[in-house]
This record gives sequence, C-alpha cells and structure tokens, in this order.
Amino acid sequence: MNETINWPSGEFTLQTLVSLNPAFPQTVVRKKLSAAIAAKTIVQTRKGDGKIQGAFQVVKVAGGN
Repeated sequence: MNETINWPSGEFTLQTLVSLNPAFPQTVVRKKLSAAIAAKTIVQTRKGDGKIQGAFQVVKVAGGN
C-alpha cells in the first residue's frame, strides 16, 4: 500500500480528508489516518460522537506521505 494521501492544512474532519482524496476508498483513507496518528504526525484535536465530528490536525509532515 503505497498511496500518497493529501493532508489538509489546519484542523480537518475525516469527511474532509475523504473528500480531498476521492481516488481512494474510505477504508484506505482511514488506514492512512490511523497510521499517521500512530506515527504522531497527526493528532486528534476533538473527539467525535454521534452529533459532532472528530477533528484532526497535522503536527509534523512525514517524508513522502
């Protein structure tokens, strides 16, 4: 899996990330987001629930991703 995801600047939601990367299925985008959170290049800035979407932010640009 060598897909390059376009990360938005500033705070973004999962839906924004999916919309920005229409060439990839949502499952691929979610996996890339999870990997970026694990690598500490993305942080979750707001927890989501049924009414409010969670928000994320890039904290460090990873090389080639």
